[in-house]
Amino acid sequence: MTVLTPEDDAFGAALLAHLEDRTNGRVLMLEINDGRSMPAMEPASFFAGYEEWLRWERELLAGIEGPVLDLGCGAGRHLVHLQAQGLRVTGVDISPGSIEVCRRRGVRDVRLADLRTPPDDERWQAVLMLCGNFGLAGSWNETRTLLTELHRVCAPGAVLVADSVDPLTATDRVSLAYRAAKQAIGRHPGEIDLRLRFGDLVTPYWSLLNLPFDEVPSIVHETGWELEKHLRDGADHALRLRRS
Repeated sequence: MTVLTPEDDAFGAALLAHLEDRTNGRVLMLEINDGRSMPAMEPASFFAGYEEWLRWERELLAGIEGPVLDLGCGAGRHLVHLQAQGLRVTGVDISPGSIEVCRRRGVRDVRLADLRTPPDDERWQAVLMLCGNFGLAGSWNETRTLLTELHRVCAPGAVLVADSVDPLTATDRVSLAYRAAKQAIGRHPGEIDLRLRFGDLVTPYWSLLNLPFDEVPSIVHETGWELEKHLRDGADHALRLRRS
C-alpha cells in the first residue's frame, strides 16, 4: 500500500477532523470500483478505548509482549493502550494524518511507510493487523509474501493478531457478480478494490483481500506461522498466529 500524500489522505483527514471536533457533518465514505458507495467505519471507532474493543481483540491481545508492531495503526487505539501498559510499540501507516493523530495522542514511535515492507530494526514479539488488515497486501500471493517477511523480522514464538471479513457470507446479487468478475480475470474472489472519500479528499483505489474463514489455514501454510486460535462472529473472523 503506497504512502498517501496530504492531498489524497481522506482517511487521515477524517481522523484529524474527529480529533479536533470539526467534522462539520462530513462523513467518511467507502467507494468500491463497481460504483457502490457507503459510509465507512466511523472515525470515532478508531479512537475506541480498551473497554470498547471487540471481545476478540481483548482475548487475542491478552498477554502479548513487546516490542509490538502495528501495521495500519490508524488513530493508534491499540498502541495507546499497550504503550500505557509499559510495552514498546511501533505503529506504521500510509496515512500522514494517521501518523499525526497517533503522535498527538502520545504514541512515541509511529512511522509513515508502505505496509508491505515491515521495519526490521526490532525483533518483533507481536504484530497487529487489525480492522480488516490481514489482507492489506492486496492479494493471496502478496499476503503470503508479507507473512513470510513478517516471519523474518519477528522473534521465535512471536504472535500475529489479525482479522478479516469472510466475503462468502455476502450472497446478494451485486456481491456475487463482483466476486465472479474477479475470478473471471484470475483474481481471488475476496479481492476488493476500494477507496475512501472525505469531503473534497479521495484516496487512490487500493486492493484489499477479504479472506474466507476456511481459507486461513491454506494461506498461512509454509509461511513460518501456525494458526493458534481462530474466532468467528458472523462475517467477521479474527486469528492469532504463532511464529515457529
